[in-house]
Amino acid sequence: MDNKLKPYYGRIPACGVFCGGCPTYTRDKNPCPGAEINFARCDRCKTFHLCCKEKEISHCYECMLFPCSKFKSFAKRWIRYGQDSIENQKLLKELGSKEFLLYYNSKYKNEFIPLSKEG
Repeated sequence: MDNKLKPYYGRIPACGVFCGGCPTYTRDKNPCPGAEINFARCDRCKTFHLCCKEKEISHCYECMLFPCSKFKSFAKRWIRYGQDSIENQKLLKELGSKEFLLYYNSKYKNEFIPLSKEG
């Protein structure tokens, strides 16, 4: 990842962004507190949060239409921040939230944990 990281162990938003790598979370002045706390921002997200809520799912990967055109556009924009949102969704599906957070936080600590895929 090219951008700076901060530790984050809170709720993962519907879009699957690791908040610890979000430029709004990592900035020095007036940082976002992350999806765990920033309900005003994340829970009003019409693009993903409200869409998932309407479908009674937690994350976009659970949708039959994943990745939809809106998600693909979003994913392209997040590449510059060192996150492939489509891959993040796949990781969430494969690993679950806890392991997803451990994986990204290991990058922050420079203790990179390689992904192990159970066969």
